[in-house]
Amino acid sequence: MTTGRNAADRYLGKGRELAKPVIHGIARRALPVVERASGTKYVRERAAGGKGKSAAALKKTAAQTARAYRKLASALPGATSNDSDGWSSAPPTREVDAKSRQLARLRAHSILSDSLAQGLSFESAVVAAGRALLAEGLQAEAVSMGLNLRSTPASEEVGRALLGMAYQRSSDPEVAWSEFERLDDRELIVSAAEEYYPTAIDTLGEGALPLLEDSNESGETDRWSAKAVLRAAEAAFCIDAFEHVRTLVESRLQNGDEQLSDAVRYELTRMLDWLPGGRHLEPLPTTTGTRNFGVLSYDQPGIRSRNIGDYIQTIASIGHLLRYENLSFSGDKGLTDLFAKLRKSVKGERKYAGPQAELNLVEVYRDGNVYQDIPEDTWYIAFGWYMHDIFGKSFNIPFHPNLRPILLSVFVRYPEMLTPDAIAYLKKYGPVGCRDWQSVAVLRAVGVPAFFSGCLTTTVDTLFPAPATDHRSGTLRVDWTKDSKGPKKKQTVTAIRDKSFPENLELARNWVADYAYKYKQVLTSRLHANLPARSVGAQVEFEPKNKSDSRFGGLIGINETEFDAIRDGILDKLAVLLPLIATGASEDEIYAKWVEITADDMAVADDYLATAKLPVVESTSITEAVSETELPVPEPQVTDVFMTVEKGEEQLVARTVEAIEAHATARYRVWLPSETVSSAQVEEIRTRLSKGTVETLPSVSFPGITSDSDAVQALLPALFPDHERLVVVPAAAEVAADVIELSGLGFGDGLIAAKHDVRKNRSSGLTLMRRIASGFGDDHAGALNFVFASHAGLNEDFIPFDPQIAVLNLDGLRRERVAEQALGLLRDVRISYADAMQIAIGGRYTPIDIEWNIRAQWEASDSPKIVNWRRQTRHYGQMTLSR
Repeated sequence: MTTGRNAADRYLGKGRELAKPVIHGIARRALPVVERASGTKYVRERAAGGKGKSAAALKKTAAQTARAYRKLASALPGATSNDSDGWSSAPPTREVDAKSRQLARLRAHSILSDSLAQGLSFESAVVAAGRALLAEGLQAEAVSMGLNLRSTPASEEVGRALLGMAYQRSSDPEVAWSEFERLDDRELIVSAAEEYYPTAIDTLGEGALPLLEDSNESGETDRWSAKAVLRAAEAAFCIDAFEHVRTLVESRLQNGDEQLSDAVRYELTRMLDWLPGGRHLEPLPTTTGTRNFGVLSYDQPGIRSRNIGDYIQTIASIGHLLRYENLSFSGDKGLTDLFAKLRKSVKGERKYAGPQAELNLVEVYRDGNVYQDIPEDTWYIAFGWYMHDIFGKSFNIPFHPNLRPILLSVFVRYPEMLTPDAIAYLKKYGPVGCRDWQSVAVLRAVGVPAFFSGCLTTTVDTLFPAPATDHRSGTLRVDWTKDSKGPKKKQTVTAIRDKSFPENLELARNWVADYAYKYKQVLTSRLHANLPARSVGAQVEFEPKNKSDSRFGGLIGINETEFDAIRDGILDKLAVLLPLIATGASEDEIYAKWVEITADDMAVADDYLATAKLPVVESTSITEAVSETELPVPEPQVTDVFMTVEKGEEQLVARTVEAIEAHATARYRVWLPSETVSSAQVEEIRTRLSKGTVETLPSVSFPGITSDSDAVQALLPALFPDHERLVVVPAAAEVAADVIELSGLGFGDGLIAAKHDVRKNRSSGLTLMRRIASGFGDDHAGALNFVFASHAGLNEDFIPFDPQIAVLNLDGLRRERVAEQALGLLRDVRISYADAMQIAIGGRYTPIDIEWNIRAQWEASDSPKIVNWRRQTRHYGQMTLSR
């Protein structure tokens, strides 16, 4: 592999030019501090402190310093606000943000020149610079650099490494690995190990382990960065390659790496605790002849919760056990001691004699129980936020095989967790009682029986008896964003991670005690301050950042009657099940009873979900919208192509049409939206064509839809009423293949032929719908209605498709009234055409070869048929179409 000396020289020269302005970043960040220092009050305080200078002298020095920093900041492109004295006027926020982005770019590029100047190889320097660009969110620049480098034989491999690093962050692992797997240069692989090996493991699974073994045997792993060791170990952990994890971690911890940061050392050391033989796999205490009962805790290999709200939920769950006066507890001493203490505070009206029985208490990790040594026949209430993923890669579901969950008050955070195995598991132990209505909709959309139970924290008052006289006063603010006056707390408490489980439960109990006995009013943006405080009788004002957040459906805007119904429903259900569990009833009997006592709630969910409908426009309104236009008529042996043209793409139309012409093997027509290019330009384009022509669709719009472009695309089945199919391409397409070939692709059962979206944030249709619903803001009722309606009729999740390059099955779209649905969503929900089509079509599309739609910022190809540059900086020649 050549060193790319010419490229190195080029980048080194650029780096020298850019390195100096990086000081402006320091200046910009220091400026507010300096300006504060020049204020009158601060100067007076400093002078009074006896520093040997008068206030006037201090002020003069501060003003001079501020002017100096202002001069540095203004050296970046853009005019900086500046008054006569140079320090009392700040630049506009927009300008500051723009310069911050410039500085981030400069810092990243300076890493390249600095690395080269320090003697690193060109390959290692580019990897370091690319990593810095990506850390600053400059994905497009990293991709652009990678494409340019890849196009030159001397630097092809380093270009592929850079692209692999970029795509690892933005796309499917397979996309990144398609670049990484082409690397042969070992030094380059070592430099990019932080991204290379996790991607290999995520893509190949156990097939990647020989790569780790070879690297370890050759001594390469000793030259990996500490973060590369950590990331590779995390990925290996998620495929249960525990011995490989141990080798990586122990080797790095034992080799005396002086550059190993405290944070990485902590994470590596902590990982050993989760390997076989580690403390998390130590046998849990059991009592012979006694049924085990789990108390939910919040540790897992990735991260330990520091949210006091989690532990408040566990406190609430404990109250359901302590209600029974004849029930005793053995097992974990920390838990049994805590239970004995809390038992003294159970409300008298909630007490029952209950069964004469004993339960053995064990700590069960909500998100990491598959790594515990859970004793057989361990029952527990499985509540809370599912799932916090492990190292951003895997989910702890199905749960440990020895666990018997009562699925109550469950929040499904990531629909992606609902793998076939997870769905089968939830069906086995369902119905699932969901904390929120959005989770009910998601689970039902994949075939899991589910109902709305509400949140377990509504029952926390069981452990907080009302005093004879209420002495509460004042107001407590918990993560309150409107003002900061008076007592306040943050629900995220870092110190939790250093405490034992019983200690954290004590902390949670004391936290709720403030609501019950100290403060009369609570102002909060937190769900688990709102509900526990209401449960114990405090006056609560709940103002979350987003009322349409998926966590809140059915829990926000509810009155006292609705709140009590949630609390009573949870109390009543557990009052039936817990005595059965405590007295040793069989698994079949307990779950049969669960189905029986949730039947009414399931029926309520059936009715509730059935009431929601997505907006649909009348077919007559579509007819009216196109009635006065001259519609295209199909011609034999002619392929029709509709070209979408966004603002700023007008100048690309001619080039793209000419590319279609160059590769076409038969007759075609390109249809343009009205008013995108002038009639004179259309005529000029026609003169260069021999196989096809260009036509302009008549102007068309739809009432209530502000984007004519979206309206036209949704109306295509009506605008081409006699066509069977239509190819769609963007003006920002770089075409290198025959679109007639694309038009001939089969549909199967699909309503459209398109490529699945490779972007990480578009991997789940259910997640997309949830994201759309969260955009409803204060209209939380509308958000919930949208979730219900958009999930209705689904029986599985789907990967969204990219409609920008597609073949429309116009007959199928008309038959399924997709235009009516898409236009209704565009008009009433005000989402984009691309998102409207996901909801209207769902997974009913036929995948096409990825080469027909390569989007350079998220994927690359050696032989693309069409490169889609829409909303990306177009760099001609970067994607080599002829290869």
